[in-house]
Order: sequence, then structure tokens, then C-alpha cells
Amino acid sequence: MKLQILQTGFFKLDGGAMFGVVPQSLWAQANPPDAHNLCTWAMRCLLVEVNDRKIVIDCGLGNKQNSKFMAHYGPTEQVSIVDAVQAAGWRSDQITDVLLTHLHFDHCGGATERVGSGEEIRVVFPKATYWVSGRQLQWSYPHPNAREKASFLRENIEPLIQSGQLQEVADGQNAAGLPCLHVYGHTEGMMLPILDWGGRSML
Repeated sequence: MKLQILQTGFFKLDGGAMFGVVPQSLWAQANPPDAHNLCTWAMRCLLVEVNDRKIVIDCGLGNKQNSKFMAHYGPTEQVSIVDAVQAAGWRSDQITDVLLTHLHFDHCGGATERVGSGEEIRVVFPKATYWVSGRQLQWSYPHPNAREKASFLRENIEPLIQSGQLQEVADGQNAAGLPCLHVYGHTEGMMLPILDWGGRSML
């Protein structure tokens, strides 16, 4: 098994919302907020090469959203997941699988792209199977959980479903040939692949 980090850029979120009950005096030391209490977060994805599969885990934010959205979240140093994969030595049509840990916009937005300046949206890896937890899909679409509604964007999720390339994964099932742990924290039904690398098991 070979692992490569795919860096797709940075964006900003409210520090208080992210750290919850942890006092700001503690979290601000490790992740200092700006004047608007926003902290900078990296969008790191992963390329897993195992057997005959090339698996992308998460896809970053993407660039489909409008200027208002981009101004709010302040993405910087953005690299598309396709360009990140190419920098790692592979073409987009060589990716066999995309495993989405969950469907928040910063993890799945880059899985699809807008065609030109029109309304059509397509998947960026044309030959890949896209894997997502069935529970997470139910939680996010078509009627997303109210508390997370701002993170579940229809334009990110619906094209995956319509592509015919989306595969739902139930608890206890493998995704892209990888065993997965389904958890119910951060978001309902988040799917964490278990990687056997260098004699160690990693989430």
C-alpha cells in the first residue's frame, strides 16, 4: 500500500463552532483566530494505491460555488483534486475509487465540477466508483439535518447520485476494498477507512 497526501488548499471557519466547549484561551494557542474569530483549516485528501486500485479519499472544496460563498469561507492556495492527483503521477481517468468520509462541502465539493459557465455539473473522476455511507447520505439529502444544513449542499450531492457512480455503504461493509469504521460523531454515519500501512492499522 502506498499513501500520498493531496493538499487542496485552505479555508476558514469560526473557531468557536469548531472547538465547541473548549475554551478559546486554549484552542487559540494552537490555532489563532483572525479578527473575525475565523481559524484557517487545511483541506488534505489522500491517495491510496493498493493492489490494482487507486483510491482518492475526500476531494476538498472544489470551485463550483459563487463569489459570496467563496468570500465567506476565504479559500486560499486552492488546488483542484484532479490537479493534485496529476501531481501525484496519475490522470483523472486512472482513479478507480473515491471514498467520501462524509458529505460536508469541504470534503465532497471537489468531487464534481461545473461544466464551463453553465448549470451542468459532472463528476471529476469519470471511471471511479464513489463510495459514501448510506446513513450519511440519508442524513444529508434530500432533507438535510437542520443543524448541518449549511454544510450539505445539494449541488455537491445530487450530481453524484445522478451520475450512477455513487455506491452506498452500510455499517460493516467495505468501501473500495477497504474496511471502514462508521462513526456518529462530527456528523451522522461518517465513514473512516482503516488502512494497513507499514505494519500498522491507521484511521
